[in-house]
Order: sequence, then C-alpha cells, then structure tokens
Amino acid sequence: MTVLAPAAEGSEQTVLEARETKRSYGPAHFLLSCLLLGLPFLGRQRVTLTNERIILEQGFWTRTRDDVEIFRIRDVVVRQSLYQRLVGIGDIVIKSLEGRSEETHVLRGLADPVRVSETIRTLWNRTARPLSRAAILD
Repeated sequence: MTVLAPAAEGSEQTVLEARETKRSYGPAHFLLSCLLLGLPFLGRQRVTLTNERIILEQGFWTRTRDDVEIFRIRDVVVRQSLYQRLVGIGDIVIKSLEGRSEETHVLRGLADPVRVSETIRTLWNRTARPLSRAAILD
C-alpha cells in the first residue's frame, strides 16, 4: 500500500494505491496457487484512491475497471474475518448511489483496512459535504 501526498485544489491526484494482498487467499488457496505457479495472484484487485474517485481494477485474462465517484458514496464498511484479523488485512465494502439504484463495491484483502476506510471518509467529507455554515455546526 502506498500513501501519497495530499491533493492540491482543482486537480485530481492519487492519494493511495493498494493491491489485494496474497494473504487474503488463506492457507489452502496459497498452497493451491503455489501448485499452479502463482497464476491466481496475477489477477489480484488493484485499488487507486484519488481525491475525486476510487478506481478498482481486477482480472488477468479479462480486465475490469470500475470507477466510483467519491461524492456518490453513501456508506463505507470494514469487514474482517478471524483469519483476516490475525494477518492484518480486511475487506472494505463501499455502498454508492448510481442514479436511483445502490451499488456495492468490495475492496478485497487490503492491509490496514481501517486506515483506508478513514481515508475514504476524509475525502468524502471534503468533496461531498456542503461547506455552508449549517453543515459546520453539526
């Protein structure tokens, strides 16, 4: 995981770059992937967090890219199983509003998921919340 400098006003800059860790596969998947010469690790999810959007890229044979605009985010949830807590990783579930329907995006197997979710929350507070006096009082 790479954390970069704060973003400047008016331009889109990368705040954080992360990949799904190899630890997210668990011991059984790790052994299986070693037998398959590491092929499952090639299609890991890559996450790029900018001051305007979250870019999710995944896949090896077929690449999928999904952009989630920060101002459309409605909820961020950190989910960790017992195994994930032991190895220091977790999943982040992002619920966003696209048009009239709600979409769910899962950032799988990220190291230090609480810090990543707090970074997303901070960016959301900067971009999506109104800057009026009434918003400052709550």
